[in-house]
Amino acid sequence: MELYLGESVDQLNLQAELPSEKLKLANPRLLVGTAVKLYNQAVELRDKGDAELSYVNFMKYLNLVNTIRKSSEYKKDEKYFNNLLGKKNVRNAIENAENLHKDLQRRYDDRAEELVIREKFEKLEIKEKQEKEAKEKQIEEKSTNVEAYSTNFPSVDGGFISSWQLEAMIKQKSTSFIIFDVRSKEDFENSHIKHPNCVSIPEDKLKPGLSAAALYKTLPLEAKVDWPKRLTADVIILVDWFGEKLPGSAIYALEEILTKWDPSSKYKGVIKVLSKGYDEWLFRFPMQTTNPHANAVAKPSKVEDISHVEYIEYPDFDEAMKPPAIEPTASPLPFINRTNKPAVKKIDEISNEPSIQSVPLPRSNIPKTPSDDQDIDEGFVTGSPSVNRMGSVPKIDRSLKTEAMVKYLQDEEKLVEKHLAITEDRLEKEKEWDRIRREKEASANDEIANHLQEREKEMVELFKKMENDNKQQELEIARLRKEVETIRRDADTSNDKTKPDAEETNIQARITYKEVKQATMNREVERLRELRKKSEKTREKEREEQEKEEEYKRGMQRLKDEQTRKNEEMKKKRDEENKQEEETRKRLEQQRQNFSRKEVSKIDRLKDEPSSGFGLGSKMNRSHSTPDLAQALQKESERGTKVAKVDRDLKPRDTNRINIIRNSDLSKNRNFNPVYGNMGRGLTGLKNLGNTCYMNSILQCISNSMLLTNFFVDGSYRNYLNASNKQTRGEISDEVSSTLNALWSGQYRSISCKDLKNAVGRYKTPFRGYEQQDSHEFLTILVDWLHEELNEIRVKRPLKEQNNYDIPDEKAANMAWEDYSASNKSIIVTLFAGQQRSSLRCTTCSKESVTFEPFFNLSLPIPPSNTQCSIMECFQLYTKPEQISGWSCPFCKNKRGASKKIDIWKLPPVLVVHLQRFYNDGLWRKRLNMVDFSVNELDLKDVVKSNKPRYTRFKLYAVSNHYGTMDAGHYTAYCKNAEYNKWFKFDDQDVMEISGNEVRSSAAYILFYTAIDYRAPPVNVIQD
Repeated sequence: MELYLGESVDQLNLQAELPSEKLKLANPRLLVGTAVKLYNQAVELRDKGDAELSYVNFMKYLNLVNTIRKSSEYKKDEKYFNNLLGKKNVRNAIENAENLHKDLQRRYDDRAEELVIREKFEKLEIKEKQEKEAKEKQIEEKSTNVEAYSTNFPSVDGGFISSWQLEAMIKQKSTSFIIFDVRSKEDFENSHIKHPNCVSIPEDKLKPGLSAAALYKTLPLEAKVDWPKRLTADVIILVDWFGEKLPGSAIYALEEILTKWDPSSKYKGVIKVLSKGYDEWLFRFPMQTTNPHANAVAKPSKVEDISHVEYIEYPDFDEAMKPPAIEPTASPLPFINRTNKPAVKKIDEISNEPSIQSVPLPRSNIPKTPSDDQDIDEGFVTGSPSVNRMGSVPKIDRSLKTEAMVKYLQDEEKLVEKHLAITEDRLEKEKEWDRIRREKEASANDEIANHLQEREKEMVELFKKMENDNKQQELEIARLRKEVETIRRDADTSNDKTKPDAEETNIQARITYKEVKQATMNREVERLRELRKKSEKTREKEREEQEKEEEYKRGMQRLKDEQTRKNEEMKKKRDEENKQEEETRKRLEQQRQNFSRKEVSKIDRLKDEPSSGFGLGSKMNRSHSTPDLAQALQKESERGTKVAKVDRDLKPRDTNRINIIRNSDLSKNRNFNPVYGNMGRGLTGLKNLGNTCYMNSILQCISNSMLLTNFFVDGSYRNYLNASNKQTRGEISDEVSSTLNALWSGQYRSISCKDLKNAVGRYKTPFRGYEQQDSHEFLTILVDWLHEELNEIRVKRPLKEQNNYDIPDEKAANMAWEDYSASNKSIIVTLFAGQQRSSLRCTTCSKESVTFEPFFNLSLPIPPSNTQCSIMECFQLYTKPEQISGWSCPFCKNKRGASKKIDIWKLPPVLVVHLQRFYNDGLWRKRLNMVDFSVNELDLKDVVKSNKPRYTRFKLYAVSNHYGTMDAGHYTAYCKNAEYNKWFKFDDQDVMEISGNEVRSSAAYILFYTAIDYRAPPVNVIQD
């Protein structure tokens, strides 16, 4: 769809602004409905191709969401409002707004460029029309003042311009100029002046007596585009190797063309020749050339010297002329007295005079077109027998030449129109395909989606057919162009010096305009073609992934069915075994009961029998091998059930309770809710649990901090874990270790770190819910917890008060670091801790109070302007002195003004740089500056003030990005995976490979660097 709503993205942003004062009084619940409608309208307009209005509605939606989130009702029930707004709608709106912003900015720029070209073309048409009307009026009045054309030519102004003057002109930018470089094409491409207005006019195109119109036809396209600038430039500068304006040189020929053979054009400025040429410029200003190592040629380039040619008189197009009698001579070009030129005769008078004899025509693709150059050679060169010098002037029929030139220019214009029509048709088809794709993606109706998919397939087949047709058409166009070039060469070799006809100039201007328009359309076609190819690749990839996912599901289902079958068989087998065991147990129990009854009855019978040899009165003793069943039964009946006694004094004390809990924590089963898939080690995504993208981004950056990750993954951290830490009891380290192990297992596509989030929420209330949080705040708290849990110093003592007056900085810094290390010794300190020097200088006594402090990350301010800046500018702003008041000077013993300054004294092996994008000027806002930072090597030797810095060269390995505003934003991470040595984008659960050029962006928020020359100590020996 064509642009219609504004002239720039800034105008669209103004249309998207909302009346904030009225909205503050509105009911947030009603505003939610309005926001949802705006979002739906924006999506619908985007699918229809209305990028401008879609962008405005997306921005209105985001502004309205921001207003809702600032209301008190939202803060009371955030979950309710978030469900109404939609969890993914805000993120989608941000992404769509950013994509539309880039696309619209490019389209506005293209339209502005096209408008400039169209304006130039319209001005040229108006100018040509005015000149044509003036010419017709002049012919009607039969004016004899032919010399009036001379005012159109540029003045030579005598002379030269030095290299110093040209360099000053380039810097001042107050004088418009154009540079015509007349060296060979090879010399120009090898090296030329580095300026957009430097145009190559190759010396082989400059022929003696060539007209400006004929020269224009031979120029390459890039030179044709800049050729009209000669009319409006204040200065036309001619450049060759040595700046010698000699007869026969290329500069001389071009000057003749501009001053004598361009009568239909009106110049504004003067012509200057660069003194001593490009050789002098290359020597004095090598940095303002495209190649400072180029070598000059031995001699200046020249064109054919025509000084020996006898007198040639070129008659005007509109009148015949009687040349004066000239004696043959071998001297250079004769002086021409224009005052003897006769007045213009009437057409009927000219028709009565004898005409020139017919001559053979040169070969041409246009039939019946005589060559005027042959007329000139036979009719006007001194010594030609066909001319009566003292008699009447012969008639020259120039109309045939004009008709021929117009005809082949019309053929060329038709050819360009044909090519333009092909491009327009292709562009429309590409736009239609893009519209179908958007409608298919947005459609929720399966029937409509299937119909659009079929239509999309038809379009793809149509594109293939169009590509085949285009090949045939391109062959035809190439053939036609070859014919036109043949006609053009035949016309150029005729050395015509006649003024170009207005119609010729008009056609040529239209051709140039259409060629430029076609180039613009080609860029749009190429963009849509790339988008289509990318979409096809994405769809193919999604189809392959879907097939793999379905095959995986089928495989899992087969495994599940097989496992279910095995479980059922095992259960059936166990049931049978249990049944058999139960039957055996019952049988044995029955046998035991039967045996007991028999034994009891036997004993009873023995009791009832009278005494005998085996009775009680018998003198025989019972054998010890035979049990006395009667006594056994009696004792059994007398034996009671004993109750166990518990000695409470033997209960273990609570001091071992923490260790028991810790061991159970190490073995507890964590639910990562994984999505299985072999993505590669370290390439597992993290699911968004509800505005937890801030945590996901930081965890991915920490995961790629290999020195720390190895420490947690191999379990070495347990040797230093302080489980008796009163604050978090070592739980955070355990959860981080489990999460990193899952990320580097290589078997999951994505996981959820719910256990880690719950642990963080237990010890830090703001992170307990699902509100948007700051990733830098989360990183600071997490690193502090890990340090406290892994600190080898169990009993910390307070730091000593520093009094560094009259103590050298190196000694004071070492003393402060030793004092800090005595109470803080962990891998976190080893990797992340640096040292900075803070000084306060009294403005009254000029004495300085210096302290040295540790840091775990540097928060660098960003310049307040919205322009691009470098990270070194941020470091300079961080160390810039700041004036404060009301400081209690320890030397003056009074409140004084002071200058506060922070210097970086010592950098850690792992440097974390936080860019302060958020600031408060009554409302929280975000700086969108593009901060240019180094990826491969960041050299900070000029930033560190220590005399012997240990680490100064760093390389980037991770970036935490923030998109959107403080209230409605999204975090991602760019990390360089050490396993594959490639950059990847981590967007919650989505992980994709990116190029190193995509790492630098205006969304960069936290940068993670590692020292290039750092060698990690063994894991079991932590030292600084």
